Amino acid sequence: MINKSSSRPLISLRHITRDVNTSKDNVRRLLKNVSWELQEGQRVGVIADSMLEAHALLDCAAGITTPQRGHVSIRSHVSWPVGAKGGLSSALSGRQNARFLQGVYGHGGQQRNDLDQIERLADLERGYFDKPLKSYNKYMRARFYLAVSLAFDFDVYVIPQQSAWKTNTNSEKILRLQKALKDRTSGKTILMTNTDFSFLEQFCDDGLVLDQGSIAYSGTFSECRAWYEVNINKA
Repeated sequence: MINKSSSRPLISLRHITRDVNTSKDNVRRLLKNVSWELQEGQRVGVIADSMLEAHALLDCAAGITTPQRGHVSIRSHVSWPVGAKGGLSSALSGRQNARFLQGVYGHGGQQRNDLDQIERLADLERGYFDKPLKSYNKYMRARFYLAVSLAFDFDVYVIPQQSAWKTNTNSEKILRLQKALKDRTSGKTILMTNTDFSFLEQFCDDGLVLDQGSIAYSGTFSECRAWYEVNINKA
């Protein structure tokens, strides 16, 4: 177990401002001058009324989006947001996409095992692992994106909200993915968000609350949840 008192910052955000264009060509500010650090060994759940704001924080922390202002410093091997499509090609088959990612993130001599794991975890219909991603229905695509995200080892896992991450499910396929998430992230540093706070609580010890693009509160996850319920989610 990592001693947090002697831990080091793995991701640092310095005065981050993140804007997006809306459908009406207006600019919406998602993050406002945010400064924060993710320490080695922390497992942080982000609570927010707006998943756009929460995902903006996660995307900047993962290094997949560039803020309009401020600086992000990453000092570790950070995952792409778990379950995101990323740079996968819809014209290639699941196996071809998985083989490409294994060549980038996997270890030599483990390709067959990694591909077998991805195929098993994605639980596609028969023969679809060798068909183009564009032929998958949305449920198969979602499971495939999650399966490839969980196949490789990282120091930090960035975990946005996904339909599979919920407590009230009886689906064997989803439960299998949830177990894989717990196994893969065990002992790892985590930055995670979800509107299902009970699911977040299974993974996160610490938390922070985003409100109107700024960090309104931070502390243990239970403290953040209670503060959010009293001060923001009064209804």
